[in-house]
Amino acid sequence: MGKSRKSFRNRKSKYAAHNQKSAYLFLLPSMLILSVFIFVPLAASLLISITDMNIFMKDVSFVGLKNFTRLFADRRVGNATFNSLYFTLLEVPLQIGLALLLTMCLAKNNRYCKLLRSVYYLPFVCSMTAIGIVWSMLLDPNMGLIAYWLKQAGFQTVSFLKNPDLAMPTVIAVTAWKGFGYTLTLLAAAVLNISQSLYEAAEMDGAGGLQKFVHITVPGIWPTISFCIVTTTIGAMQMFDQAYVMTQGGPLNRTETVVQYIYDRGFQTAPNDLGYASAISVYLFLIVAFLTFVLKRFILGRGEDTDE
Repeated sequence: MGKSRKSFRNRKSKYAAHNQKSAYLFLLPSMLILSVFIFVPLAASLLISITDMNIFMKDVSFVGLKNFTRLFADRRVGNATFNSLYFTLLEVPLQIGLALLLTMCLAKNNRYCKLLRSVYYLPFVCSMTAIGIVWSMLLDPNMGLIAYWLKQAGFQTVSFLKNPDLAMPTVIAVTAWKGFGYTLTLLAAAVLNISQSLYEAAEMDGAGGLQKFVHITVPGIWPTISFCIVTTTIGAMQMFDQAYVMTQGGPLNRTETVVQYIYDRGFQTAPNDLGYASAISVYLFLIVAFLTFVLKRFILGRGEDTDE
């Protein structure tokens, strides 16, 4: 009896070890991709940030933390950080809120709702560069379609992308318009997984549509909302394409973000200082990591604990 138990345990441990090897083999391609495109560039950025290196990688010298002390005295870094945070604090709630609002109307499994969700998803799969060019043409105060509509309605044309007070809100609106279809798709899929018996019980208790949304829908899809908030925040802090295409960081650097300034210092403005640009990229990485930790640990995590 004891021998049979021992042999069974040996077979079980061998089977578990075989499963672990198979799992590692399946994970190997993903780990290689992550290593090549994420871990290696991150380690390279850390290494380059403590050196004085130009774009041609000649005359490389070790400077320690000099690049980091330099960026804290750089006013453009402070301005770019403010612009990135300003963009994130407005764009993320706008995109998530718009997606939640439409989820209330389109979280049904009929053809009409499926069609609308597909239509709203289309801008997300388009290139941000192409969308930026199209919107720049539409918003042009001289030849744009929106300027024409304003003239026909008797209003004065507005230079949305050249006005320092309107440039960033315009970029935010375009970004939210492009991205909310993806968020809507995720939220609608989460809503469709909620048991209909909960809504039927709420109706029997006299709950209205808004009450069902607040007390059933939102708690039921809170993990998905949390995921969307975190990923959208990370993407917003790395905003580059739309501002570079639509405003080139202007006017008066009011739309210049941290990523755009990294590109400017490393590849656009002479001398092309890769060491300093890498130090700013490490600085941005720390900001994004801190924001993600705060969101998950102190804000979104509390909501998940409450739901449980």
